[in-house]
Amino acid sequence: MQTEDFIYSYGGQTLSGIQLIHEGKIEKLIFLLHGYKGDAPSNFDFGKKIFNSIPQSSVFIPDGIKPIPFFNDEHQRQWWDLDESSFEGKMCSFMPYYAHGEKRKLIDQMSKNIHKTALFLNNFILNQIRKYGLNLSNCLLMGISQGGMTAFEMVLFCKELHHDNQNNFLGALVIIGAGIIGADRLRSDHYSIPPVPVLLARAKYDEIFPKTVDYFSYSLLKEQNIPVVLKEVESVHFGLEHNACHEICRFIKDYF
Repeated sequence: MQTEDFIYSYGGQTLSGIQLIHEGKIEKLIFLLHGYKGDAPSNFDFGKKIFNSIPQSSVFIPDGIKPIPFFNDEHQRQWWDLDESSFEGKMCSFMPYYAHGEKRKLIDQMSKNIHKTALFLNNFILNQIRKYGLNLSNCLLMGISQGGMTAFEMVLFCKELHHDNQNNFLGALVIIGAGIIGADRLRSDHYSIPPVPVLLARAKYDEIFPKTVDYFSYSLLKEQNIPVVLKEVESVHFGLEHNACHEICRFIKDYF
């Protein structure tokens, strides 16, 4: 196993992180997005487990795009501005018109913030595909918590990962303890999502995202004819990625 630091710049934004690389020809690319307050080193051990389960692969573990301002710590990062004091996990994967006015405004703003980040990260993925001479079907996207919310946005509400020049679409999506922000958008006519296999890994005792989040996500993805697997494991929210690793690796083996 080789490890390298990487830096990618596009549209005035910069992405840095750690890349794990198998020797020989690379045939699979995995992109792993950490959760709120994490960074690439905090996800390294989990990334290495995924890396070891996929031969001839390279795993990219990027740092969140920006540090969380009030922590004054470069290692506590986020993918988009998230206000812990107003965020509630139950706001994910439900129809925003059921929320009261202030929550609807918050969901709308989060959707906009997530979308900007998603477009940037999708360009990074396409750049790596070109670099390695691969296609979308050779790529797997994985996100934890805030990274999972971001990964949902990248696949469901951005078109870059839907089809490439050979009409391939993203190989698989793994969501670990997260839901969909602005889920009602899926019922508009603007989105036609290819059948990307999706794993929803949830913690039985998740203290942030209640089980209704995952059940709603599952139902909504089924409604869109997306093949989806829901796995619940004995875990709380933090550390779910390690507790669900066996199920994640099984899904990857079966679908990717």
